[in-house]
Amino acid sequence: MEIPSFFRRTRIAQEVTASVLALSLVAPFTANAQDSEGQNFALEEIVVTASRRAESSQDVAIALQAISESKLKELRIDSFDDYVALLPGVNASGQGPGKQEVFIRGISPGRTAVRIASLGSEPSVATYLDETPISYAGRNIDLYATDFQRIEVLKGPQGTLFGASSQAGTLRFITNKPVYNEFQAGVTVDLSDTSGGEGSASVEGYFNFPLIEDKLAARIAVYNSDQGGYIDNIAATRQIPLSNPGFGGAVPSSRATADNAEFVEDDFNDAEYTGVRASLKGQINDSWDATVTIVSQTLDTEGIFEFEPDVSPGDELNAQTFSRDEGEDEVDLVSLVVNGQIGDLDVVYNGSYTERTFEGQTDYTGYANNGPFIPYYICTPGYDVCGDPTLFTTSFFETERSVHEIRVASDGDKRFSFIAGIYYDDQQSIERADFTYPASTLVGFSPNLPIPDAFASDPTARDPGVTFFNDFLSDREELSFFGSVSYDITDSVTATLGARDYTIDIGLRGQSSFNFRTPGPFGNNVDAILEGQTPTELSDTIFKLNVGWQTSDDVLLYATFSEGFRSGGFNRNGGGGNGSVNIPFFFDSDNVDSFELGWKTQFANNTVRFNGAFYYSDFTDLQQGVLDFTIDNSSFFDNVGDAEVKGVEFDLTWAATQNLNLFGSFAYIDAELVELPASITNIAPVGSELPFAPDISWTLGARYEQEFNGFTGYVQTVAKFTDDRFSSLVEVARFPLDSYTEVDASIGASRGKWNGSLYIDNLTDERGELDIGAPDLIFRVNPIRPRTVGLRVSYDY
Repeated sequence: MEIPSFFRRTRIAQEVTASVLALSLVAPFTANAQDSEGQNFALEEIVVTASRRAESSQDVAIALQAISESKLKELRIDSFDDYVALLPGVNASGQGPGKQEVFIRGISPGRTAVRIASLGSEPSVATYLDETPISYAGRNIDLYATDFQRIEVLKGPQGTLFGASSQAGTLRFITNKPVYNEFQAGVTVDLSDTSGGEGSASVEGYFNFPLIEDKLAARIAVYNSDQGGYIDNIAATRQIPLSNPGFGGAVPSSRATADNAEFVEDDFNDAEYTGVRASLKGQINDSWDATVTIVSQTLDTEGIFEFEPDVSPGDELNAQTFSRDEGEDEVDLVSLVVNGQIGDLDVVYNGSYTERTFEGQTDYTGYANNGPFIPYYICTPGYDVCGDPTLFTTSFFETERSVHEIRVASDGDKRFSFIAGIYYDDQQSIERADFTYPASTLVGFSPNLPIPDAFASDPTARDPGVTFFNDFLSDREELSFFGSVSYDITDSVTATLGARDYTIDIGLRGQSSFNFRTPGPFGNNVDAILEGQTPTELSDTIFKLNVGWQTSDDVLLYATFSEGFRSGGFNRNGGGGNGSVNIPFFFDSDNVDSFELGWKTQFANNTVRFNGAFYYSDFTDLQQGVLDFTIDNSSFFDNVGDAEVKGVEFDLTWAATQNLNLFGSFAYIDAELVELPASITNIAPVGSELPFAPDISWTLGARYEQEFNGFTGYVQTVAKFTDDRFSSLVEVARFPLDSYTEVDASIGASRGKWNGSLYIDNLTDERGELDIGAPDLIFRVNPIRPRTVGLRVSYDY
């Protein structure tokens, strides 16, 4: 079989493609559905709800990868980095736990370098916990994966059923629900040590309590995971450089020196997840049941998760910061899901309320390198004597979100079936950021005052040294009507038409206040800047058309056209700029139109499963965050052009014998910018690759199990490859990230209710690059965790 020409771009693409295609050809003929004793060993069937109905994943005519509960345990998937790394075609960027975004199929404008969370773009991939949307601009909710039933990754636009932010796909975390009439319990303990870093420890447990026979049950999952650091904050001194543009040719007679001795620490980037999830499920009558779920999680971080190559010789991972770096991210969520029947219709109501609060501090000293007003704030008039350039930012982010959805569905086994629903979503976010320049108090600056006629969530004067602060309130309210109708054209061909009609009201109020030496207040009154602009209404209707052909019980072919979108938003500095560029008051929604041809197949009595898809996507009006001092001294968003994305992906699983399971997946992405507006400057030229869109990514794994003396032992290895990619479309923030291969290996045994394993993650101690940037002229890289050796023991009652 000839390999398609676009697979020949790299040697590794040729090798992996050829080997996997060869395996897919020989597997159906060599796999045997029975062992020598006649025992069956078919692959596990995974039931998903990707189409808002419970169906086998092999019967759903969309590109879908589902990780079952057993596979989650086998692969030790706990957090955001774990489940993203396992999925080719799925990538992430960010600056550590709780500050990352996930991208699917190359639909990404890349790293924004924007520090304000709620004022940025919505994510291009929607995230759900069961029925509850938990996507937020700028900061994903990094849920720890305890007692999950499965993770579903729906690729391609899913906007008709899952709404805004399902532009490139949807990531769904499905939890285990309470079980009637059965007590269940389990505990898992994990101890590990990271090369060149600290040890880590986690404990997690679940308990299922039957309360009333056939009527009421409760389930509780609890966890604490303390993840040790591996980046060192090394000793350093710093002066404001004479190259800072604010000097304008002036040469100070003296410059104070910052010394970070107080903050020098080995392995200072720690993260701790602590949480509980409690569910209560009750049978109201024969037709109706209800489940209430409460989730509370705190993610505490210290240090930064990026190192500076310029001060990291050899394999060292070093950084230089001059103040505390820490954050506390709290999420509290309560949801109610009611399932029932009215006549022949299935009815589902789901409602949720989510409150999320983040408070933290970030070292900002690097901004003294190029911040054009820094000399004014830390030097005496005339710039003769300059103070210590230590700078830091204190952030507060609080969001409240209420969601209500009602949907009805007819019998999916009928020739004609439908799903229809109403969705309401109300979000309100407060964002504050205080930028503190301690030396400003020594050169004549008094406390910063809020602008009296602009919105302020904190109306008090700021602490001494706060020379600049943001205080914003953003609102988003959505009402959508959605549905799909399916019709069996023949016994084997089904056509489905979906649509979503949405109306979204968004608004922004607030201020950016700053100091002069004369009494204030001063700054940008965003209420006045956006007067007549905010609030505004967005409305549209998007569609999806899918045709599935079940050529046999084991082969499903499908074709799909689908649309997805992200809502637009406001710029706090709309109308500003340095004169050469006009910053827009509002950046528009960006959109994806996708065409896909896919297949789902299984062979040899379901011992071989081979699924895949070819796709083409139009990505228009890309939203891009920009921090470019040649344009403006504050970050902003704009629509920067159009892109095209072409690709192919497939995954293969083979139960080769009763004992041996082989699995692999592959993704090829060709994502490039095809058009730029004439008014856009400082963006990569037409023909440039989109960020975080590696040409090639693949996963290959094997698991061998063997019974001996009452034990079941296993050996497992998984290799994951990610190709070269870029960090941004903005020229000043566009850096290459090198390709890397991560190899994980484990060996273990189980007996009865006990299971234990020894594992090595990142076996070769690869320095894989997840993200990269230099917003303050300090080059920093977010690496994968170095080699980690661990022991995990679990007991299920």
